[in-house]
Amino acid sequence: MSAEKLAQYVGATPDDQEFVTECWDDAYQLVWNFVGGADVPEQILERAILETGSELFHRRNAPSGIAQFASFDGAPIRVARDPMVGAYKILSKAMVMGF
Repeated sequence: MSAEKLAQYVGATPDDQEFVTECWDDAYQLVWNFVGGADVPEQILERAILETGSELFHRRNAPSGIAQFASFDGAPIRVARDPMVGAYKILSKAMVMGF
């Protein structure tokens, strides 16, 4: 998996490619730092990186942490402060975690 998959997932334009690559690299590092030496299936790791990269990408369009999406009610949505929020649930099933 690579930044191209993230670009497709978030609907990025060719002009976004450099930013998408930065988001992918950052997401990759965040997930690997969290996982550490745990034995996590590659498919799960890739999904966690994709979700984290998507969070990082969409922050750019969320001034002050508020995103406005094209919804019927027009209600703003707060972007998660931690870009790994979606990845934690994905990874939790594959990792033994002690909280």
